Amino acid sequence: MILDAISHRRACRSFKAESVPPALIEELIKAAQFAPTARNRRPLEFIIVTDQKTKQAIHDALVPQDSVVQAPVIIVPMADTKVASKPREDLALATENIWLQATHLQLGCVWKHVHDGEEQQKLRAALGIPENFLVINVLPIGYPTEMPTPYTDAEFDSKKIHREKW
Repeated sequence: MILDAISHRRACRSFKAESVPPALIEELIKAAQFAPTARNRRPLEFIIVTDQKTKQAIHDALVPQDSVVQAPVIIVPMADTKVASKPREDLALATENIWLQATHLQLGCVWKHVHDGEEQQKLRAALGIPENFLVINVLPIGYPTEMPTPYTDAEFDSKKIHREKW
């Protein structure tokens, strides 16, 4: 069952204009909050963006990608670096949980990377994110214009498995 959800989790960069119900967005955040965090510090917080002007500001702060302004909702996961012992790892795990739950809900999702430095600062300014919060990605989410093809067993490569030693 889980492997089926994982095989269907693919990047989606084209969304319908249909809004995502608040109850589904809450499910996505719940999935993120249930992700493991280093030392169980739970340093994660989230910004939910649905306003078109705010989505445009995110788009302008990052390397431009149309899916950012096209998606009905953007989730911005953040880790409080004053609390987290491994903020990047915590964010990556939470992101994967969001993505898997989105797939389960038949929503499309894509990881839009936020580079350290200038992009990080522009995004902070656009969203009012405090300096002690790290952002590694934003997640455009919505109903896909078409579902990407799931992975298949043909893409599994057993030659990349090493037993006991390299």
